[in-house]
Amino acid sequence: HGEVMMTTEGPCLVEMNVRARGGDGNWSILSRALTGGYSQVESSVDAYLEKNAFAILPDKPPSPFKAAGQEVILVSYSRGTVKAAPGFDVIQQLPSFVYLESGVKVGSKVEHTIDLFTCYGSVILMHPDQAVVEKDVQTIRQLEESNALFEYEEEFNL
Repeated sequence: HGEVMMTTEGPCLVEMNVRARGGDGNWSILSRALTGGYSQVESSVDAYLEKNAFAILPDKPPSPFKAAGQEVILVSYSRGTVKAAPGFDVIQQLPSFVYLESGVKVGSKVEHTIDLFTCYGSVILMHPDQAVVEKDVQTIRQLEESNALFEYEEEFNL
């Protein structure tokens, strides 16, 4: 885990530390697929509650990993009031798609993404073939860059 604060004098390191992955756990299926069935969270619980299960875990993760995948943070290069989210439908049809999390719905206001707090969701991708994951990441980035994630209501200036 690392945190950097942007200051007027440049980036300032706030924290660099080892810890379990945060968020709401949407990454856990990917984590277990990469390692062949376990994650840091389950392993930590086993260390305290299921000593026999913990004892049979390997000393290090498999190399190479048993699957390919990643979490893609969604960004917006456009702004407006969302009329539809056709890009979400495209993402959900990708060969490596596992999970989409976003609070954006019809009527949501979308602004330009400038940091992690203004991202518009995340997508978990996973596939046995790394090339498929990479192609799907490119597809998502193309949707973002061409402003095809969302359709917006027409704005009227009175």
